[in-house]
Amino acid sequence: MAKVSKIIGIDISKEKFDACFSFNENEKSVQDSYSYDEKGMRLFLEEVQDDCICIMEATGVYHLRLAYALYERRVSVSIVNPLSVKNFSRAVMCRTKTDKADARLLVEYARRMEITIWEPTPDNYIRIQQLYRSIEMFQQNIQQTENQIEAISHSPIYDSTLIVMLRKHIRQLQRRIGSLQKQLETLIGQEDGRAIDNISSIPGVGKKTAIALLTATKGMHGFKSYKQVSSYFGLCPRIYDSGKSVHGKAHICKMGMGWIRKLLYMCSISAIRCNKACVDLFERLREKGKPVKVAMIAVANKLLKQIFAIVKNNQAYSEIYAI
Repeated sequence: MAKVSKIIGIDISKEKFDACFSFNENEKSVQDSYSYDEKGMRLFLEEVQDDCICIMEATGVYHLRLAYALYERRVSVSIVNPLSVKNFSRAVMCRTKTDKADARLLVEYARRMEITIWEPTPDNYIRIQQLYRSIEMFQQNIQQTENQIEAISHSPIYDSTLIVMLRKHIRQLQRRIGSLQKQLETLIGQEDGRAIDNISSIPGVGKKTAIALLTATKGMHGFKSYKQVSSYFGLCPRIYDSGKSVHGKAHICKMGMGWIRKLLYMCSISAIRCNKACVDLFERLREKGKPVKVAMIAVANKLLKQIFAIVKNNQAYSEIYAI
C-alpha cells in the first residue's frame, strides 16, 4: 500500500488503551490514554481524522470492539501479528516496554513495514468460528471427564454415584455437541456447502477436516496461494543455513494453528494409502532416506495444495490433482 503520513498507533488492554497520534513524520507525536468503554471510545473517535490509518496488535478479542468502531467510521485499520511487532522491536533495539512506548512503536512499525488494511470477518463466519470452538471445548470437557472416571475407578475407595453423575454429564455434553454440530453444518453449508463436498472428495480427507479448514480460513477467500495457507498453518519449512559452518536441520515453523496441523497429519496417514499423489510422494521421500515424520509433513503440504486448488477451482477431486 502507499505510504501514509497520518498514523495512530493504539496499544489495547482490557480496561484502557493508549494512542499515539503521528500526523506528520517530522513533528513530535501526541499521546493520550482512554478508558476502554463507551465514553473513552467516543472521546478517542472525536480525535481521529478520516484520512489516517490506525494500527493495533491482535490481542485476543479485546482489539475487535475498537476496530469495528473505526471501521464503521470508514477509518482504515491495520491489525498486525504481535510476534511481528516483537521482532520489529528487537530489530530497532527498543529498550522500553510500556503501553505508551508500545503505541509509539506501532507508529514506527507502520512507517517502516508493509501493512495491510483489515476487513471485518463476515457475520456468518464469526458464528461458525464460535460454534466450532464451543464444540471443541465440549469435546475437551468430555475427554477430561472420561480421564476423571478412569482415575476414580482405579482407586480402591470411590463412590459409585459419582461415576454415574460424571457419565450423565458426558451424555449431556454429547447432546449439546450434536445440537451445535447441526447448527454448524447448516451455517457453513450456506457459505461453503459446495467447497465442503469438493474437499471431502479428496482421498484421505473427510468432512470434519473440510469444515475445520474452511472455518479456520473463512473459506480461504483471503489467500492468493497455497504457500500462504501453508504459512498460515505453520507447515512451511524453516531453513537454518549460513556460510560454511552453520547447517541446521530444516523443520516446519510451527507458527499458527496447531490443531489444524494435527488434523492434516491424521489425514496424511490415510492419504499415503489411498491418494496417488501422496502415495508417490511418500514413497519417493522414504527411498531417499527421509525420516517418516518428514515425509508425512510433506504429504500434509501436498494435501493442503490439493485442497487449495480444489477450493479455488470450485471443482471436485479428479485425476488432474493426482500429479
